Parts: sequence; C-alpha cells; structure tokens
Amino acid sequence: MFWLRKKRLPTVAFATTCWERDWRTILHDPEYLRVAQIARHRFSFSEKILIINNVNDLDLVKKAAQQKIDDQTITRYVSATEIADEILNFFQLKRSDFQPKAGVSADWIYYNSLAPLAAIYSATADYLLYHTGDVWLKNPSSWVEKALRRMEQNSNYKVANLTWNSNYKEAKKEAHKTEWNFYVSKIGFSDQMFLVKTADFRQPIYGEIRPDTDHVPRGDVFEKRLLSYMKNRGWERITYRHGSYIHA
Repeated sequence: MFWLRKKRLPTVAFATTCWERDWRTILHDPEYLRVAQIARHRFSFSEKILIINNVNDLDLVKKAAQQKIDDQTITRYVSATEIADEILNFFQLKRSDFQPKAGVSADWIYYNSLAPLAAIYSATADYLLYHTGDVWLKNPSSWVEKALRRMEQNSNYKVANLTWNSNYKEAKKEAHKTEWNFYVSKIGFSDQMFLVKTADFRQPIYGEIRPDTDHVPRGDVFEKRLLSYMKNRGWERITYRHGSYIHA
C-alpha cells in the first residue's frame, strides 16, 4: 500500500511591531506576545521577529526586547528607525512618498509604512506572517498550514489572513468566490495581518498608487501601495473563514 505524503511546508517567519504607545503591553505582559500573538496561530515559525518602530527611549525598549529573546519568545528584534535609510533605498522609496490626507500626521503615515516594510526586508523565511502590535487572537486557529498549502497550489493567491474581528459576513461579501476554507477576493488587503511569500514582496513594488484605492484611510501608506500593486496584476487574497483575529 502506498501512502500519500504531504509536500513539505515552506518556512514561515512571524513578525509584529511595537511603538511608543504599545511596546509596554507587547513586552511587559507575559502572555500577550508569546500566547495571544504567536502561540495561538498553532504553527512552528522558523523565526519570530519584533520590529521596534518609533519609540521615545530606544535603549529601554531594546532591553525589554532582549528579555523576550532570552526567554525564547522571539528570535530577534529589528530597530526599524536605525535602518530606515537602508530599507527605503532597497524598496526605492523616499520618506516624502508617504503623503498624508488632510489632518493626518505625516510622521504617522511614514512610521505606519516603515514597520511592515522593515518586516519584509528583514525576514529570511520562505513566507512572512506579519501583523500589527494591536492585533491578537482570542482563540487558537490552525490556519497557517491550510493557507500555505492553498497558496502553493495557486500562484495567484498572494496574500492570506484570518477574518478580521469576526466579520465573516463582510469577508464573504467582499469575496468573489468561496472555497472550503477560504473566501477569495480581488479587491482587499490589510496591513493589520498578512501572510505572504517573502520573495514576492521583498521587491521594489511599492511605487504604484491607483485612484480606486483612495478609500484607504489617512494617505499613501504601505497598505494603499500594496493594494494598488495587487490590483494591477490581478493578485488575489484568501481569507480564512473559520477563524478570526482581534484588532483593537
């Protein structure tokens, strides 16, 4: 009797980010990062990265992050602000490219985009699962393996994520078709959470902005730029329809 063997899974890096208003929660709460942000994905990540973004006392935050390395919660941390020029040069961007809408801080737009770019730039695994520091899982969900296998089967599925804030009806409405485990959409992307193949996104692809992405709030952020690139190439997003993340 011949037994069918599943193809070996690609490696996946986990990354999240902290900034001045949330680094204490992420690094001082013993359960938040280790359990709510990482363990509840029920996946063995090859590396776990913390992106330190705009904080007031970088040395203090680095010290707290080192403790998370010491207790094996994360593998390493990256100070985005210290390598910002390197990141921007690699992606062929300038700080002035991140233009805000009226009434929005230009600094907010810039740092909001710098964090995911730093994660993509720094990850060494085949895939990257990134989510912002205010995203966490209330319940465990074994979704990453399912998403990887589907993305490996269909090269047009470029982004995967859990459903946001249990809004399953909204995710279904956004989709153009429903599969066994996923809603499939041609119109969506969120920087709150994304699972992507690192090599596809570690490219200078963030210079395109479409008029029909102007609904993205606040300005010309990473989210708007990536959504534009995806739409221009017909890339699709798959949203897991049996599990959700919480965005505070």
